[in-house]
Amino acid sequence: MFIPLRIRLLHNFGRSSFNIGFLFTLIGLAIVVYFSFQLNWKILLADENDFTETIAFITAINETAYTVNDNPLFEYQYRYSANRLSSNTGSFLEFADTYESGQEIQIEYLADFPEVSRFSGKDRRNYDRIMFLAGTGSVLAGFFFLYPSIRKTRRERRILLIGLAAKGKLIHAEPTNLMINEQTVYRLTFEYSTGPNKSQQFSTRSHMIRNLSEEHSETVIYDPRKPSSPLIIDTLPGPVARYVNQKLDPSCD
Repeated sequence: MFIPLRIRLLHNFGRSSFNIGFLFTLIGLAIVVYFSFQLNWKILLADENDFTETIAFITAINETAYTVNDNPLFEYQYRYSANRLSSNTGSFLEFADTYESGQEIQIEYLADFPEVSRFSGKDRRNYDRIMFLAGTGSVLAGFFFLYPSIRKTRRERRILLIGLAAKGKLIHAEPTNLMINEQTVYRLTFEYSTGPNKSQQFSTRSHMIRNLSEEHSETVIYDPRKPSSPLIIDTLPGPVARYVNQKLDPSCD
């Protein structure tokens, strides 16, 4: 069965687990990428003993477009000399119009990289580490949801591509202790025929008991090489199930 790209995408995004994992991964990557550009990795990885203190002078004050509780965020630029031979510049952010142009401040620079500096008392390493780790954790959490969802979708897609259709008869429905959307999850046992005097039984779990037992039979698609693990069409995301039903029976709307 041919499966167009639109149906493939709907097959993935039709699952809650995939959407949750995709959202976690997207947010996590955004945080990681943002802080990767914002971070100065040399400062982040440096020890306190790597810094040397010196005097700097405020050279420019720029008000940014950001505010917190109606307090504007200012960017202060400063200039300093690390070895009396070269002049270096730096900047820091502050939610207050505290400093004036030409004012003397205390800064710290890396002895091995004198062009890299920070305003004393404005160490963001702990905050940056927390945010970077939070982004990484979000990506890992997203992978935790994405991997089983993608694996299940790939298995179902393979069966759709090479499988054969049959009618599965519901022979047993047993309630479990699980609930989804305040509906009981049932363990459903079906039986279907793969040829003359050849039958297969399989079990699945679903909370859509009304959909699955309405006619006491469901269309299934099975892999001839592994008929013990078929796919029930009605358990697929809605648009995908409608597409498959229409391909199997063009008269279906």
